[in-house]
Amino acid sequence: MDCGVFIDATSTLGKLDRRCYGQFIEHLGKCIYGGVWVGEDSDIPNVRGFRRDVLEAVRELKPPIVRWPGGNFSSAPY
Repeated sequence: MDCGVFIDATSTLGKLDRRCYGQFIEHLGKCIYGGVWVGEDSDIPNVRGFRRDVLEAVRELKPPIVRWPGGNFSSAPY
């Protein structure tokens, strides 16, 4: 079976609330460790272990909501 999606960029149905967009990161590859998190002792400029360049980039994006901590690691009982 063939299927497809067609988008008519000339037609507007309405405005989408900017809070509907989001981003998700998790412990895959170097997304967290070596990516967002380098630790306070790292030679990479950081703020309490978080890469300074990543924090500055997130500030520029002006996300309406940041859930921290979030996900299964913070919700699981230890």
